Amino acid sequence: MAVDRRPLADFLPREQLRQMAHTTRRYSGASAIAISPDRRELAYVSDRGGTYAVWAVSLGGDEPRLVIAIDGGAVRGLCWSAKGDLIASADRGGTERWQLYVRRPDGTIHHFAVTEGERVQHHLSWNAASPDGMRVAYSTNAREPADVDAVLADLADGATRPLAQAPAWHVIGGWSPDGRTLLVMRVQDNSDQDLVAIDVESADAAELTRHSGDAQHVPAGWLRDGRALAISDLGREHLALVAIDPRSGERETIDGPEWDIELAVSSTDGRVQVWSVNVDGFSTLRWRRDGRLAGERALGGQCEDLVVSADGALASFVRMGATAPAQVWVLDTESGDARPVVVTTTPVPAAELVEPEQVRIAAPEGDIPALVYRPRRAAGPVPAVLYPHGGPEAQSRPAYNHVLGPLQCLVARGIAVVVPNIHGSTGYGRSWQSAIHKDWGGIDLRDLRAVSEWMATRPEFDPQRLAVYGGSYGGFAALTCVTRLPERWRCAVDLFGVANLVTMLENAQPNWRRFNARWIGDVERDRARLAERSPITRIDEIRCPLLVIQGANDPRVPKDESDQVVRRLRALGRRVEYLVFEDEGHGFTKRRNHQAAYARIVEFLTAELLG
Repeated sequence: MAVDRRPLADFLPREQLRQMAHTTRRYSGASAIAISPDRRELAYVSDRGGTYAVWAVSLGGDEPRLVIAIDGGAVRGLCWSAKGDLIASADRGGTERWQLYVRRPDGTIHHFAVTEGERVQHHLSWNAASPDGMRVAYSTNAREPADVDAVLADLADGATRPLAQAPAWHVIGGWSPDGRTLLVMRVQDNSDQDLVAIDVESADAAELTRHSGDAQHVPAGWLRDGRALAISDLGREHLALVAIDPRSGERETIDGPEWDIELAVSSTDGRVQVWSVNVDGFSTLRWRRDGRLAGERALGGQCEDLVVSADGALASFVRMGATAPAQVWVLDTESGDARPVVVTTTPVPAAELVEPEQVRIAAPEGDIPALVYRPRRAAGPVPAVLYPHGGPEAQSRPAYNHVLGPLQCLVARGIAVVVPNIHGSTGYGRSWQSAIHKDWGGIDLRDLRAVSEWMATRPEFDPQRLAVYGGSYGGFAALTCVTRLPERWRCAVDLFGVANLVTMLENAQPNWRRFNARWIGDVERDRARLAERSPITRIDEIRCPLLVIQGANDPRVPKDESDQVVRRLRALGRRVEYLVFEDEGHGFTKRRNHQAAYARIVEFLTAELLG
């Protein structure tokens, strides 16, 4: 068949909206959208100017205007206070050293929490500002690099005082309606968290969720009656929306579907709650007012981000579908009317893109959910790419994001794409997610083997033209595939993937080490197993050409991981191409770099699979 050589640029949105890693619980609470206190404007983070900055759009329909741009920096999260201060977190060069800046109502921009230090990070939640707009709470590791404390700051002068200091990672979860109490999440790992209610004057903390074993407790604010709102799977396989009495600990389940509640927010006054249910990858939005369910809306795609105005009159969310890039919507919680206020588009028409087929692939530990994207016009068996997602505690969904655009480009060129949610993925229950803990290179390898065997035996795929490609944990999965199943692959792409579990743990940033010990393993006690499971141990097994891409400033997967792979393969005389971005970290903050990296991935896979 003739290859459609339409360039990748045609498949990339004209602007990218900043994505949020909500299932990585230590980064929960952040949002890239914010509603002004008078409900007249919406701010959002976009790269429409070349890198991530803050744009604002009038809800009356004006064109977006640039409101916060940090010189040399990329914005991640937003919070709009009742006094009109718009707070933004931003880092430089992909280092994830997030610092806080504030735009005053008069339009001036000031440093708010900008701390010198190689590893200091400040984390901002969407509901971090007090109800009166005078103070803001945020998380920081300024005291001790290995810990992330909760601190309270005066919005006028930035003066701070500690609220929670401990060997833990704390995340701000919202102020009580009376402004006296702050809900804070204490993170153990992605499947185990606790909530504490902190008196903001005395800093006294009350434990709300004591439990044994792993249980998730993700803060979502407060109800009007003084109960805390949380997403929790305590005693359940799936995440429910619950109200917790801070005095008695008694719980009420507000919504307990047989799927996960993925996002939930509550208005500052506690009268309105909005939440999203993840039904096999597709989101359904629900909301209630004054304790009664007020509406429901199936989005036909993924709810990526969610906030609500202080009075609950408006909610805003980001929607993505398999053929539609991110759109920012506004929902009237009283009438139920909803409309997009920011629409991103691609040069290629949506009608020329493909919707995935949802399948289940048989595997030893249970059928694996997967999305399969097939070329529209295929004469005979086609090549196919296996794309394991990052995380691993994340989920591939039918959402047109920075990854799916390039995958749709491959499909248009006649290459099928198989996107599985192997063990470790979120969205399919606690047992499925936690199966990966301390078993990297174990259960996931068995799943990847099952998926690759399924691909090799499908009549619509050419078993001699299979590739594997992934980023971050997905890069580890790709390297695992080519070192443990080397006979299967024509080529592979490793995008900032973990190659050596031992050095990954040894070189981790201090505030990740506590999680990594529970998540991946203890570098001393488990060294032999970690070495045996590491792709670098079997690097000489690789038979296929490999493309490796890395950000020089990556704080999550240090550049040394990719260096080890490239150095060993070159010493062996194998075909390996190495592309390093000196001004990026774990992912891309600059549009030009994003386009260059993914264009090279598309061209590499096209050349190797189609000739």
